[in-house]
Amino acid sequence: MSRCWNLNGQKEPYVSGTSGVLEAYQKAIHGTKLTGPTYFGTFLNRVKSELVENVSEKGLFGNRIYSVLIIITDGNCHDMEITKSLLVDMSSMPFSAVVVGVGDSDFADMEVLDADACVLQDMLGR
Repeated sequence: MSRCWNLNGQKEPYVSGTSGVLEAYQKAIHGTKLTGPTYFGTFLNRVKSELVENVSEKGLFGNRIYSVLIIITDGNCHDMEITKSLLVDMSSMPFSAVVVGVGDSDFADMEVLDADACVLQDMLGR
């Protein structure tokens, strides 16, 4: 089961600048308990519809909002095709996903998702 929450612990997910992201991460990481299996599609879809598209469409904050999703995982992704499709969809939006792998599990799927070796593509070749 995957869990999703605002890293800053508040109802609204906004922080100011890189230092705000790092501060929220430092506070949140100590209380995080990892569980599996790992499915990213549900919360990527939620982030896409509730945060990224909503802010972009409404022009909130003068289009100065950039969404950062920090994914903390202890294993591989169990819905890889959906995850790749959503990440490709969101690649033209003001959004970044940061994957933090913890533990000694197999992270082969994370290597694919980070797209360091080649461009990430979905099943349609986008």
